Amino acid sequence: MKTPAIAAITLFASLMASAASAQCQDATAGYTYKQSYMANSMWPSQYIPAARSGINSAFCGMVNNGWRRQNLMGDYHFKNDSQELTESGRLKAEWVLSQAPMQRRNLFVQRTGEEEQTAQRVQSVQEFAANITTDGNPAVINETEVREVGSPAALVDKTFVGFSENRPLPVLPAHTGGLSGN
Repeated sequence: MKTPAIAAITLFASLMASAASAQCQDATAGYTYKQSYMANSMWPSQYIPAARSGINSAFCGMVNNGWRRQNLMGDYHFKNDSQELTESGRLKAEWVLSQAPMQRRNLFVQRTGEEEQTAQRVQSVQEFAANITTDGNPAVINETEVREVGSPAALVDKTFVGFSENRPLPVLPAHTGGLSGN
């Protein structure tokens, strides 16, 4: 009588153990409740470095695009008839090649609708940059599809001069007769 009861208990215990190990597959690898709790309690921390890396890579792209726009030689920097640099174009190229940080001394020439015009612009910038470069390395000049967003200097000057000429005089508001605390 004892033998069948012991056999039944043994069979029941082995079935329960196999069911428990089937439910928790990490139990065979020694994964305990405490380890599971610790992994769940620090859950987001393993994703923080990847999130930061993604944000930083987007930021680097924005910085590169900003420098590309800053160093862009657009329509206002070239004469319409000969594609030679204007005075503002020469000043901008000189600033980029002498004052910008060393790793950012790249000039970007805005492409036009015609390849010949773009080639003339690049040639004009290369000729000017050959006289400016002081470190012995040739200037890096790239073509780009980025368009310059801006206005002619005369229009900007007229806007600011008009604003300053039509500005109201600074006067204190009139006394309304209310209590002033005196």
